[in-house]
Amino acid sequence: MPRKVVFVIDGWFMRKRIYKLKTFYYSGPEIRKYCVSHLEPDDYLYRIFYYDTEPLDKKGHNPITKKFIDFSSTPVASGQRELLKSLKTTPNFALRLGKTVWKNNGWVLKPEKFKELLNKTISVGDLCEEDVQPLIQQKAVDMKIGLDIALIAIKRLADLLIIITGDADIVPALKFARREGMQVCLDPLRNPVQPELTEHVDWIETRIPELTP
Repeated sequence: MPRKVVFVIDGWFMRKRIYKLKTFYYSGPEIRKYCVSHLEPDDYLYRIFYYDTEPLDKKGHNPITKKFIDFSSTPVASGQRELLKSLKTTPNFALRLGKTVWKNNGWVLKPEKFKELLNKTISVGDLCEEDVQPLIQQKAVDMKIGLDIALIAIKRLADLLIIITGDADIVPALKFARREGMQVCLDPLRNPVQPELTEHVDWIETRIPELTP
């Protein structure tokens, strides 16, 4: 029986996973192609809801080198703007943007350097400019995801919801969608799945090739 399928994508999560796995070039057309790979021959792609934020538009100083940084002009910011531009012109996409927040103008060590410090394989004096990153958070994204899932379920806009995320904060929205009669599939992109997510989806499936050791 033909199904109307909608995708809900946590952009921060998917971008980090695909950059790490190097599965495909991360652009609107390639993300759409990945979504379509989930569909059965008779399925109908209703829409791809993609949630992300604009790049950080702040200025600051690196705590290691004291070097001035305009985050809006970094390669990361440029790449993010190109991605958003690509998404806006790709068929079936609905782009939902939250806010990028630099929490308390703070910085954090990259995880691998934090481990090296704990293991005493390096000292603070060994740290360099690239070992720290601004403490950035996204705001209003989870709320937008939850509201859209509820609206899709209430209006019966789709039969199947395929959600790409690793965040268990959207569990209440998934529970609501299932109570309203929608089927829910989770694609974790080969990332470990939190038990709360496993419990509140109908099945887990990904099109990312199995990882080799």
